[in-house]
Amino acid sequence: YSHYFFQGLVAEIGNMKGFKTFIPAQDKNKPFAKQKLGEVASISKLFEFTYPEILRKAQTIDVVWFNDRKYPSSFFEIEHSTDITNSLIKFVELQDFRTNFYIVADLRRRAEFDSKIALNAFKPIKPFINFWDYDSVLDFHTKATASKLAEQALL
Repeated sequence: YSHYFFQGLVAEIGNMKGFKTFIPAQDKNKPFAKQKLGEVASISKLFEFTYPEILRKAQTIDVVWFNDRKYPSSFFEIEHSTDITNSLIKFVELQDFRTNFYIVADLRRRAEFDSKIALNAFKPIKPFINFWDYDSVLDFHTKATASKLAEQALL
């Protein structure tokens, strides 16, 4: 499994949950399940929900879920091998939005996440940030897909 695999799963989960999903331009041509990540995202351009300098930060987030009002519902950073601190700093820049923040990573990185989120610098976002491990993402995706298929079979 790769960074892009989990990025695609998170986008697909968002699509199944009825959100508009965004994947940044630098990742759109990366492979995911016999297609490109850009084909998984339901929107190709970030909604202009705030000031340009904040949008520039948001455009680098791995996956964004938007609600019906075109505001961000959740921001996801996939941390396969990079420093979690960089993602937390991005989230601090976006803290004024009523949204959820997720670090998606291998369960072995949970202790690293916990130690970094405990720093005073991240105190303002601590109540809104979650750790979502790879196995849980995969399990959620599998169950959501099965539920969606069962729902379609009934139609």
